[in-house]
Amino acid sequence: MDEVNREELLDSINTLYGEDLLSLIGNAVFSYALIELRDKTIFFTDNMQSVIGRAALQGMSLEQFYSYIPEDIRGLYTIRYDSAVKDVITGALKSATLSHDLLDINGDRFRIEFNMKLVNIGGRNFILCVILDKNPSLSERGFAQLFGHGIESYFITYDMKRDIAYVSKKFVENFDLRSGVLEKFSTKYPEFMHEDCKTRIKEVFYDYLLHHQLPAGTIVHLLSPGRGEVYFRLEGLSDSGPDGRLGGDERYISAVFTDVTGFVLEESLRNNIIDSSSAVTFIADIKRDRIKFSENITDLFPEGPMEIEGDFVEKISDMVIPEDRKRFNNAIRSVMNEIGTRFAIEMRVVGRSGKNTWIACRGKSLRNRIDETESIVGTMFDLTQMNEMKENVEKKDASNEITGLPTRDRLMSDTSRLIRRADLLSAGIILVDINDFHAFNDRYGRSAGNEILIALAELLKETLPEKSSVYHIGTDTFAILWPDVSQKKAAEYMNNIQETVVSPLETKKGSFFVNLGISAAFYPLASTAEEMITNAEIALHKVKQNKKLKFTVYSPVDMHELKERLDFELQITQSIRNNMENFHLYYQPLVDAKTGSLLGAEALLRWQAPDGELVNPEKVVAALESTDQMESVGMWILNEAISQCAEWIGRGAPKEFYVHINATADDLVRKDYARGIRDLLNKYGLSPNNILIELTETSIMQNMSLCRKNLYDLHEYSIRTALDDFGSGYSSFNYLKELPVDEIKIDKTFVDDMEDVEFDRSFINAMTMLAHSIGKKVVVEGVETESQANAIRQMGADIFQGYFFGKPMSVFAFWNQYFS
Repeated sequence: MDEVNREELLDSINTLYGEDLLSLIGNAVFSYALIELRDKTIFFTDNMQSVIGRAALQGMSLEQFYSYIPEDIRGLYTIRYDSAVKDVITGALKSATLSHDLLDINGDRFRIEFNMKLVNIGGRNFILCVILDKNPSLSERGFAQLFGHGIESYFITYDMKRDIAYVSKKFVENFDLRSGVLEKFSTKYPEFMHEDCKTRIKEVFYDYLLHHQLPAGTIVHLLSPGRGEVYFRLEGLSDSGPDGRLGGDERYISAVFTDVTGFVLEESLRNNIIDSSSAVTFIADIKRDRIKFSENITDLFPEGPMEIEGDFVEKISDMVIPEDRKRFNNAIRSVMNEIGTRFAIEMRVVGRSGKNTWIACRGKSLRNRIDETESIVGTMFDLTQMNEMKENVEKKDASNEITGLPTRDRLMSDTSRLIRRADLLSAGIILVDINDFHAFNDRYGRSAGNEILIALAELLKETLPEKSSVYHIGTDTFAILWPDVSQKKAAEYMNNIQETVVSPLETKKGSFFVNLGISAAFYPLASTAEEMITNAEIALHKVKQNKKLKFTVYSPVDMHELKERLDFELQITQSIRNNMENFHLYYQPLVDAKTGSLLGAEALLRWQAPDGELVNPEKVVAALESTDQMESVGMWILNEAISQCAEWIGRGAPKEFYVHINATADDLVRKDYARGIRDLLNKYGLSPNNILIELTETSIMQNMSLCRKNLYDLHEYSIRTALDDFGSGYSSFNYLKELPVDEIKIDKTFVDDMEDVEFDRSFINAMTMLAHSIGKKVVVEGVETESQANAIRQMGADIFQGYFFGKPMSVFAFWNQYFS
């Protein structure tokens, strides 16, 4: 191919439209570009250098240009550009327009509009691109920011001559205004003023006009139809003219307010609480070694002074009983050394009666940015007097509205109280969580979900160990606090709970099978209530990540594993941001059960670590789900698998060859999922018969209604679907009836032991007969031996998949083995 000269090529744009016309529209057009069609190279005019740098001064591939599109929309616009270029080349479209952001050389977003049209230059076809700058002007941006959404301040400009006020959308929304234009403003604004403020705002306004002075901290008391009484702080007034001089504009005056309602109410509440509270307040000057207490200090320390100078930490610790002094000293010294941190400690002092009194001390250290002083501020209060009232309040208020069980706050306080017992040797917290609970709400309704929670709560109460208590601490998470328990007893109990829920939970809405995740953590391995619960939650996460675990007990190794998991999730995220770096699709053959000939392949996601090793796919999927990135990866899998199938067929693979593609839960709840697959098939010139979408029971349960719609749409587009892992879930048979699936894939677990377990053989045989009776094909996965294949072949299965016929392999290896 002849080498393209960029300068000559771009100069030819003048011959297309004439220099006069181009000079006329030059101010409206930001830049031009030409796309060379043979190798998809794009050449920009020099203006584009201000956006993407010197790379614009030479030809670049379209793929390189796509790298300047922000990552969150890159995948979508890569597909749209490829489709638009193809449609313009083929004549399906006379022109195409795409509008989106680019990342400029400073990392900021720059809005452009690409207008594409096919042109002929020197006997060769190119795509001419007219690029428009769609960024708002400075004045437009300023106006939108001041008078539009997205800013917390309130702006107003008053036309004194016409008595009209122009207000920002925040005013319109909060004061139920018809529009941002208020006529006869001088007579209308008093309707929104509180009685105690009508005179005050007039005084401030006229005083500013006369003297251009604004009292600091002016608070305006207003009445909002929707919110009631609100408080705004007047941040500034201005009647500056074009030259910026105050008083330079005799007609217009502008003001800006900030909503400080929350601050005013909190400050009022705080002052009332302090006035009515029996808590002792204190402030300590760290550098001067001085602390001052409120007047009620003697309620806690009979001999306590109002002020202590010198080493106040040591002097206060002398009032604390010896067993608690070290904890008190460590807590205070810690916040003194790390300014900006908080502390919370319970300790015992000798009270007025001569008996030990439990005191709670709370506070934080801070630095004054003006004079650089460092202080500790806080409160102390008598826990002994509060316990009775606290227990009554907790019993009344701290209970779950569905199950009536105490909530997380009660668990925290009960655990804290328990581990303060001098005779306590051990204690455990057991967490019980319903896996995929939201699926019950989505499928059967929230009332059914509530009944399941009530049934599980009753089960836990009925099986509750002696001296223990049960709590409802999350939407579908329960906790058991068990004093003096050994790890062995806890393990036996957790195993018994799992054995019990092998049978369904009986509720008013029917019978439901549930899968539980159960974990435990223990004192004294954890020394505080918060640490115990956190440890149990870390262990629970481990159980939910590893479906093979029935339950687990926290160990310090779990924290290390958690750190490793977070590090791995970061690696995965970086790979996605680097244009799916280290992600690959491997392909496992699907063969005809009768003839053994190749029919297709299943596309399987793999991630290659920096050391070259392939990471366990379950670990990769767990990381993607945990970081909420399955949707973007799912889109990549679809595009990659369909394009690879098209490439193989184009290179000589059988035209009826097809690829199984796994749909994620995120895929199946996307409203345009089915249409997106159809568009990809059209883009790569494939028939619907060249792909099949696999879905699992878990993914269906995410949102049954949206999933059903997508499956019917796929059916309408003649795109086949298969129900994966058939028989491993409780609802597989229901889905056969409700959803238009074409195939079932019998789960590998039934194949593994089929030669020894009669039930597994009977299940495969029965499911094959059932599927064929309703017109569905049967794929059996996990076939690893010849004897398994022969036995299942006699049962009438249609398709085999498993190591006996081929392991998952790379694109290159698959081509060489089957098509080379």
